[in-house]
Amino acid sequence: MASIRVKDDGSAPIVAKGREPPFKQGEYYVFEVTDDEAKYWNKLPPGRKDEIWRQSRKEARDVRLLVEAFVYKPRHVK
Repeated sequence: MASIRVKDDGSAPIVAKGREPPFKQGEYYVFEVTDDEAKYWNKLPPGRKDEIWRQSRKEARDVRLLVEAFVYKPRHVK
């Protein structure tokens, strides 16, 4: 397992049922994810990371679910 860090914006993170809650480390929340998801997250520019974090707040979804959707999306969609 690997982890991703999301900057704390002052609000509590949203956690999906059955998932471990993130822990606070300095000014970041640390989420446990798979290695593939962590590789994808670490390659993203900081602006895109903030965008995904805001999107998770807006949709009231766990940020890990959004990252999974990008990493494991099907290659061909009809």
